[in-house]
Amino acid sequence: MAIEKRVSESTSNKVTVGEGVHLARVISHLDPTYMGALEVTLMRQQGNIVGEDTQTFVVQCAMPFFGYTPYEAMGNNTTAGGSSTNEAYNDTQKSYGMWFVPPDVGVTVLVTFVNGDPAQGFWIGCVPGNFANHMVPAIGGSTEVDIDKTDSSRLSWPGRTKMPLPVAEVNRKANSANPRSDVDKIKKPLHPIAEYFLSQGLLEDDARGTTTSSARREVPSMVFGISTPGPLDKRAQAKRSRIGTADGQTTRAVPVSRLGGTQFVMDDGDDRYQRTTPAGIGPVEYADTLAGETGFSDIPYNEYFRVRTRTGHQLLMHNSEDLIYIGNSKGTAWVELTSNGKIDIYAKDSVSIHTENDLNIKADRDINMEAGRNINLRTETGRLHADVAGNLELVVAGNGTITTSRNLDVFTGRNVKFSHGGDLDILTGGTTDITSRSNFNLYTEGNNFFTAKGNQDHRTFGRHTTTADLPSKIRAEVAAIASTASVVSALNLHLNPNTNVDAGWDSRYQAGTVSSIMKRVPMHEPWLLHENQAPQFLTPASTDREVN
Repeated sequence: MAIEKRVSESTSNKVTVGEGVHLARVISHLDPTYMGALEVTLMRQQGNIVGEDTQTFVVQCAMPFFGYTPYEAMGNNTTAGGSSTNEAYNDTQKSYGMWFVPPDVGVTVLVTFVNGDPAQGFWIGCVPGNFANHMVPAIGGSTEVDIDKTDSSRLSWPGRTKMPLPVAEVNRKANSANPRSDVDKIKKPLHPIAEYFLSQGLLEDDARGTTTSSARREVPSMVFGISTPGPLDKRAQAKRSRIGTADGQTTRAVPVSRLGGTQFVMDDGDDRYQRTTPAGIGPVEYADTLAGETGFSDIPYNEYFRVRTRTGHQLLMHNSEDLIYIGNSKGTAWVELTSNGKIDIYAKDSVSIHTENDLNIKADRDINMEAGRNINLRTETGRLHADVAGNLELVVAGNGTITTSRNLDVFTGRNVKFSHGGDLDILTGGTTDITSRSNFNLYTEGNNFFTAKGNQDHRTFGRHTTTADLPSKIRAEVAAIASTASVVSALNLHLNPNTNVDAGWDSRYQAGTVSSIMKRVPMHEPWLLHENQAPQFLTPASTDREVN
């Protein structure tokens, strides 16, 4: 297969590049072939003047892994030639592998030239800048934050919290005089993702929000992962610069700053700190091994896997806190699976479920449902069947109405009692039949009227045989007075911590309490009843709503 030779005109037939690997600086990454090629200048004498960009080379991208199906196996089928879509796909080549965004201008890369041929150059790796790896692979937190008074007050930093905040890299140009040993003590600008943590309510949550997962956390580093550069910042106030060689720069400044990217992090944990109890047993407490404290050696701090976007959408599987957490960037919806088997769901708007077959829900203890307005049930066909092994209890604070288009049958194996504080009206469009297998007693404290437009007939085998003497004798001879029906008590209520972003971060969004028949009602973060925070108080017995 022919090899495309692309080399700067100024180098053709003039320079022979030494074999081996060379350090080079990226001059341009604008590759018109979309193959990830870079234009670079070598950083040691190779016929060019060191530090100048007049002598450049175009080097192709060599990925750690990339492939495609054999060229020889390709066919000639296309839909333009009358073939089907499937035939066209079957005949064409398929690619697969790894792909990464080429590094920005100014980055140092490793390049190599096949047989010293400048037309066959490849870039094979990137060299991190000195002390410029705090944001890799996650946006690591720090207590050394370069923050103005407005944001300090708004985020309550550092007045009311000592939690790290997500930060960017050290401004090396502004701090060029600082010695290497002090680089981690230099204040770093606040990263924009802090705003998303704030709206999510996770700014002080070091499991679900801010993280320590930085390449600079410990030596050797136990943090692995990838962070993308993120979109170029094209806002009016964003940083711009001309790129390219001195004699071939872009005609006008182009965006060069980044908005922050997606983070793919696999953190094996910081074993300098060990959890004092497993997450399903005790609260979030870690022993400092450097201070002689001991904890569970197999539960290091911040061991997790996470994918998080630049705006804060995330999927988190946290070993140290033994939970799985999924949340959106605004904090308006999240789901958590806990160590002891709880599934907590919060949605600021609706939770909608549709199945074209069955929806099965089973609880070995209670099923608790509570609505701020209505609970509506409907069946399009079939029936609504409730099978209650114990008592059926209904409490209605307003009116109670039952409407059926056909018959209404009520059967009980024992007594039926009706008690009410007002009138009892019974109206039927047809015949009213009342049958008693034993005595039939009527008692009233006031007047008693029987009126019929038609015949009125009372027959008994006992003492009353005519309608005339019934009203005068019924009060004296009825010995039994109906007993009062039992009154059902309303469900007992429990106070739950309430959160609301309108309450402001000064109060950590805490907005008093809300009454509920349930003891745990998931809220907008920061929710105080996450299981890992205090599992000893969130056992099945303590969350039983029947227990006060």
